[in-house]
Amino acid sequence: MRRFRGALVPVTVLSVIFAACGAATPAPSPSPSSGATLAPELVKIKSSYGNVTPANLAPFFAKEMGIFAKHGLDVDLVLIDGGAPSAAALISGQIQFGNFGGTETMSGVAAGSDMVAVSLFVPVTPWQLLAKSDYKTPEDLRGKVVGVASKGGSSEVAADLSLQRLKLDPNKDVTKQALGSVANLTAAMIGGAVYAGPGHPPDTVLLLKNGFKVIVDLAAEKIPATDNCTVVRRSYLQTNRQTVQAYIDAEIEAIAAAKKDKPGTIKVMSKLLKIEDQDALGQAYDFYVGQIMPTYPHLDVAAFNYTRDALAATNPNVKTLDVTKAIDDSFVADAEKRGVGK
Repeated sequence: MRRFRGALVPVTVLSVIFAACGAATPAPSPSPSSGATLAPELVKIKSSYGNVTPANLAPFFAKEMGIFAKHGLDVDLVLIDGGAPSAAALISGQIQFGNFGGTETMSGVAAGSDMVAVSLFVPVTPWQLLAKSDYKTPEDLRGKVVGVASKGGSSEVAADLSLQRLKLDPNKDVTKQALGSVANLTAAMIGGAVYAGPGHPPDTVLLLKNGFKVIVDLAAEKIPATDNCTVVRRSYLQTNRQTVQAYIDAEIEAIAAAKKDKPGTIKVMSKLLKIEDQDALGQAYDFYVGQIMPTYPHLDVAAFNYTRDALAATNPNVKTLDVTKAIDDSFVADAEKRGVGK
């Protein structure tokens, strides 16, 4: 059974003191004159992923498989449930890298933040709108509670688009309730707290098994999206370009490796998603790694414009935003030029 978890708090490093009596004497470190080659010191950074979802496979896989270390990075990767809390952690300097939505990035830039997205791993929407089994027509949604992961996030954008396709006003005909994260949203749907809500693999597998039905399939339409980006602050980027490039290189190499090894990647996804259902994991792999995630996660201006226009319904501040102020594709372009991941 999958367990849902909230935001992680920083892990305290405890010092272990060994008694001198009876302890083995450690071997001396090699001196420069001994001819031994010392390994270069890794650059320590703090990073987060903003939901328990396959969309965050790139940083998680890079951490688990030692790819970050290969690129000279010692990454402290933590879960901060929800895009908004992740963005807040980035702005406050608690982390240097965040993996969350382009919607939160654009909202932050429109509000005056110096956030900038440097990769985009989910350029088309993975969302479907699901409702309880007794749903028959759009009128059955009127007056009901529709859950979303967070206000202004990609799940709300997906919910609004889906409701509009059903000729319903997202802000008048239903009551939208933000649950804080994708994990919480799925749990609330299964627990009966909300009548309908957006979902994507592997959560959709669990929702279907619990009697929900797909009533709008945005994923099948290949609608442009900005559901998962790697985001930094411009102030950090300007003084740490080499570190940012190494991080992006590692993520690209991680997805390239994932595309070549389905069994091994499913093991990593099982750890990321905290589930063991092989059917759900297989569907999540095929959908995300096989169909959605590009080899080179370029930041598509058209996708950001489309998402901005949809987001403007709930956040008018982004309506006139020049999306190029929220993205920097130079790192992905440089990685592709050098053939990273080939």
